[in-house]
This record gives sequence, structure tokens and C-alpha cells, in this order.
Amino acid sequence: MWVVSTSWLGVLGWGLAASGRHVLASSLSLIPWIFVLMIVNLLPIGRSDSAYLAPDVPILVAAGLVLGWAETGLIGFLGAIDPKELRLQTSLPKALFNHTQASLMPALASVLVHAISRSPASSPYILLLAFVALISQTGGNYLFVGIVLSLQHGYSPRQILSAMTLGSAMDFTITLAAWGVLAAMLAALYDQVHPWALLAFLGPALLARQALARSQMFIDTKRAYIFRETALNEISQRIHDERLDERRLIAADLHDEVLQPLFKVNLMAHVLKSDLASGRLLEMDQDLPELLSAAEVASTTLRDLIGDLRRSALGRGGLSAALGGLVRALSEQTPIHLQARIDQIRADAATQLMIYQIAKEGLVNALEHSHADNISVELLQVRGLIFLRIEDDGVGFDPMGEREGHFGIHIMRERAAAAKAHLSLDSIPGRGARLSLSIEIQASEESLG
Repeated sequence: MWVVSTSWLGVLGWGLAASGRHVLASSLSLIPWIFVLMIVNLLPIGRSDSAYLAPDVPILVAAGLVLGWAETGLIGFLGAIDPKELRLQTSLPKALFNHTQASLMPALASVLVHAISRSPASSPYILLLAFVALISQTGGNYLFVGIVLSLQHGYSPRQILSAMTLGSAMDFTITLAAWGVLAAMLAALYDQVHPWALLAFLGPALLARQALARSQMFIDTKRAYIFRETALNEISQRIHDERLDERRLIAADLHDEVLQPLFKVNLMAHVLKSDLASGRLLEMDQDLPELLSAAEVASTTLRDLIGDLRRSALGRGGLSAALGGLVRALSEQTPIHLQARIDQIRADAATQLMIYQIAKEGLVNALEHSHADNISVELLQVRGLIFLRIEDDGVGFDPMGEREGHFGIHIMRERAAAAKAHLSLDSIPGRGARLSLSIEIQASEESLG
């Protein structure tokens, strides 16, 4: 960014110095151009995924027809005010780079049309020249920004084109065509009434902006509706899968804890039946206490298991045992090395279930998408705070850019927010990923897990 910006500023400074007297004489006439550009740049057309387009295109195209390339570059640089800059949300290198982009492309378009016609604004082919400038300026902007997005995020040309298109394709094309006509009209009228033409054309330019913004609003609304509907279906499927997990955990506890005592009760019942059939009353007297003892163990074990299930939907042992079992089960299904440190946790049933659900989602995502060699899981409790961390050494991802059709990150964030927990996802493409969850537990909410 610094290299591109400083290089262009050097070229622009050289161009202004080369035509110094002319620029100085016309400096006052450039102020209205800069003022109008500032106004329209403060009203960008936004998208839900943060892409935006300023409705300054017809004004910059007209400037390229009327003014020289250096003057066009100067007003483009000074007039490119981004609302994020006023809110101090843009770094200095990025702000300077954005101003460079808004200056460089109109200046190049001006060079092109002046190479075709010595006086484009008074040419009988001004409409054609306006569209030449529009296509070169817009195309150059797409190429320029596309290269940056590709270098920063590795986006494909198709993704870049989609990200930089506002509204429907038809509305976007019609708006650009209307801006081209407006630019030709503005350039022709400027020769007659000068600065007043700029103020007169603010209305049509902003009207076209509103039409494109309305089109984008409908697209964002439709996209949000489809996203929510798909997310609801995905969450319903996750709930079904989680209930299935809970049933499996209960079945495992029943098998390990209750089935063995019941088997012994059944076995001793058959022994007593055999004793009774053969008339071995003395042996019955010895076997009966053992039967009663086995029945008592089975009853106590079943009662404890029911109590555990009331305290936690994750079965006997709660969160720690369930998460440990999940790690062991996943370890048997993948060549990735899973390392776990899981401490005993005290928390209410809802919190335990939330942590387990987020841990499972994070582990499954890491196993399916990270292409890692190692994944570590850590669950610990320090006084009133519970910490969960899942870390891998895989390919990483963009935490802010959730892929279409994948709602795992969104679901985890929603669950954490509902429990007033803090969830963070730290990742850099190519450098692995780390999921961190922390939640504060009140003393009154603690129960053994």
C-alpha cells in the first residue's frame, strides 16, 4: 500500500508541477469539484458484507473529460472522503491507499480520452468518450482492487467480481450506463455554466445512487432470509444429533454401571431357582443374601445414575467424562493426533451442555477442515472461571468470512452469547486456528460435573 500510494503521489506531484501555472490559475475552479465529490463520497452504497461503492463515478468521469489528468487526479485524491476515516476506523496506510485508488483510475481515464480527442468536453462524440472513460475507470478500479483482494485473501476472480457488484446485475449495469450519460451531460454543460452544473447534477447522481441502494437492500434482505431459514434447518439437525449423542451417553452409562449388577441379580435368581428345584435349602440360605446384595447394588447404581442425569444431560460424570469420551472416540476415527487435558468441572447442567456442544462443534470442524497434524483440547476451571481451548496447527481460515452453507461458527457464537460466555476465534490462513471459550460461574450455580 505504501509503495503504490507514494509512487502515485510522486507522479501526481510531477504532473502538477509540470503544469504549475495552469493549475494555479484554475485552482479556485477545482474547489467546487472537490466539494461535490466530498458530499457524494459521504453517502456510499453499502453491502451487508462491508463492500461499498461511492456515487462519485459520473463526477469523476466528467472531470476526466473537462480537466487534465493531473487536475482530475488531484480532485479525486482530495475528494475521496470515506465515512470510516471520520470515525477513525481506517488505518493511515489504507486511507492513503483508498485516496490513491480514487485518484489514479480517473486520471488514467482522462489520459485515454485526451489521447483520443484534444478537447473531449466539446467533441461531438462526447457521449462515446464518456463511456470510454467510464469503462476504463471502472475496469481499472475492478482490476486494481481485485489484485489487492487476491493478494490479501486469496479470492478467486469470480469471488472478487461478486464482492464488488452492488444490487442486481441488471440494476448495476443500468446505473453505470446512466452515470455515463450523466457524465457526458455534465461535461457538456460545464462549458456553459461552470460550477453551477456540478450542483445541478448532484440530484440525478444521488437519485441513481438511491435506486442502486434500494436494489442492494432487497438483495441483502433476501440473502438474510435464506441464511436464517437454512441456519434454522441446520440447527434443527444439530439438535437431533445432540439428542442422539445424549441417548448414546445414557446407553453407555446403563451398560457400564447398571447392566453388570442386574446381570448378577439375574444370575443369582437362577442359582436360587436351581437350589429350590433340587431341595438344597442350606445353599439357598447362603445364596439369598448375595442375591439381595446384588439387587441393592443395582438399585443404588440406578438411583445414582438417574440423579446424575438430572444434574447433567451428558450422563454420569457430566461434562468432563463426556468430553473425554468424545476425544477418545474421535481419536479412533482419524489419523490426526488429539491431545487432551480435561479437568473436573463444577457448573450447572445448562452450562455443561453448552460447553460440550461448542467443544464438539470446534473439534469436528478442526478434524474436517483444518488438515492439521495435531489438535489439542484443554478444559479447566480456575475458581469461578471455566476455560475451553481447542487449537490446531492446520491451514487456518478467515474468522470473519463464514463460508456459504456452513453455520458452525455462527451457531457457536449464538450459543456462547446466550450463556453470556466469551468466545473468540483466532486464525491466520496457513498458521492454524485457536478456539477459546471462557465463562464465569457463580458459586450458587456450581455442581460437580
